[in-house]
Amino acid sequence: MALARTRLTALFLAEAKLIGRNATVAGTATVFPIGMAVLLVVFGRDTLGALGWALPIALQIALMAGMTVYITTTLTLTARREDLYLKRLRTSECADSTIILGLASPVVLLGILQCLLIVGIVWVFGPAVPHNPLILVLAILLLVAMSTVAAIATTGLVSTIQQADMAAMPFFLFLLGTVIWGGMGGADGPDVVQLLTPGGALMDLVRLAYDPAIGWGALSASLPAFGVLAGWTALGAVAATRLFRWDRRV
Repeated sequence: MALARTRLTALFLAEAKLIGRNATVAGTATVFPIGMAVLLVVFGRDTLGALGWALPIALQIALMAGMTVYITTTLTLTARREDLYLKRLRTSECADSTIILGLASPVVLLGILQCLLIVGIVWVFGPAVPHNPLILVLAILLLVAMSTVAAIATTGLVSTIQQADMAAMPFFLFLLGTVIWGGMGGADGPDVVQLLTPGGALMDLVRLAYDPAIGWGALSASLPAFGVLAGWTALGAVAATRLFRWDRRV
């Protein structure tokens, strides 16, 4: 266990160093979420609909999970496979799960921090106080997990980085689109069909997190949406297991 943890830490630090050396990625990772949160605070106060802060915050969280976690992980794993780095790592004593987790974890951590940063900025300057923060945090963690396994699955479908960039767009747009669609359900949340989508489930969870009228009943009311996100995560994990490739695709 200790040896596996050491290997995982080494992979994490190596991948994080590569990300940190890329000025564009490092700048975007910090400036973009802060800028989006500031714009949301400045322009959102007078234009909020029936859902209040829930819809724009859900969109921001989905945007961070989609761009930072899903698209970046897809591109990263494809690039590492293309330059045979994955294949070389697999000849080491690291387990397959340790390799994937080590390479993906810096991006996953970055995505979580971006989501929490947006929530924190809007919380302080909005002000938009989440009345059920536990639901919000769990929703972010589950959405990031879903985005990660979806990225691993997408990587298995493409051969080059250029293909990965295009292949990642449908699911990314699907995630954002279903958040907007789920927001059309109004103050009472998404309907049954909307709730079955990952964006609709996220929308419902954020709505419950920010609704002051629900109180402690929000946790039980959130179980269907959590179940939907967990189902999409499990589906992505199955797809990732079957589709992911360690060698270059021909």
